[in-house]
Amino acid sequence: MMAEKKGNMDDIPRHLPPKGSDTSRQELLYDSNIPTPSHSEHARTMVSRIGTGTLCTLSTDPAGYPYGSFVTFALHEDEPIFLISALAEHTKNLQDSPEASLLIAEAGEGNPLALGRTTLIGRCEKMAATERDSAKAVFVEAHPDSAFYADFKDFYYYKLRVQSARYIGGFGRMSWIEGQDWKSAEPDPLSESAAGIIEHMNEDHRDAMVVCCTSFSKATDTSDAVMTGIDRYGFEMSAVTEDGPRPIRLAFDKQATTSEEARIEIVKLVKEARMKSNQTPGAND
Repeated sequence: MMAEKKGNMDDIPRHLPPKGSDTSRQELLYDSNIPTPSHSEHARTMVSRIGTGTLCTLSTDPAGYPYGSFVTFALHEDEPIFLISALAEHTKNLQDSPEASLLIAEAGEGNPLALGRTTLIGRCEKMAATERDSAKAVFVEAHPDSAFYADFKDFYYYKLRVQSARYIGGFGRMSWIEGQDWKSAEPDPLSESAAGIIEHMNEDHRDAMVVCCTSFSKATDTSDAVMTGIDRYGFEMSAVTEDGPRPIRLAFDKQATTSEEARIEIVKLVKEARMKSNQTPGAND
């Protein structure tokens, strides 16, 4: 198992630019030391909001080959559980070899390789009869349609005991995560409201984001900006500059655990940015 590496953004391995390209465009235009979710937090957030994935097991027939199955899952005490039939190939495979992995991938527009994915690795074994009731409650809540077959005698709950994980957040953002780091990380509390916040900011307050970029980052020539992400620690934007779109991240003064707290923190940043740039306050909702 490999531990999640933390440190300065400059220490993170990155893809090499094309030969002869202008490497100045790779310079970060914001403070890399501001609070940012760890890769384990990103992974936990992703897995907590996606209930499907690819379960990979070791095939028994033909023997020794990786076998991928599309499955639904739920999190039970921080680890994924599955309700699977005794007739399924992956169930037969797990009975012979419990070593398995689960790939969870984000869906979205654009280049699919630029989206996030997480692979959880460990031993996937049948849960004890004493855990069946709690497993059923968690699984049926996540997948209501499973109530139809949840009590079938030939369906069993299996749990993947996570020993390590591989997180990839897009090009050049990746690391190994130890099992303990996976279990101790918490999903981001703004995960469910993030899409609505981003849509609101991009539709109504792009001018506010422009002034935030020009006041709090090196992107002083920003002509337009859109919010691309938000979490408990802060938010990210794509700023339109003379050199093209550039990523900008700003941190909140206090962690935001609700959409209202996030609104308050954004308003504070906008007011401060406008004061720095001698603009009239606005965008307070």
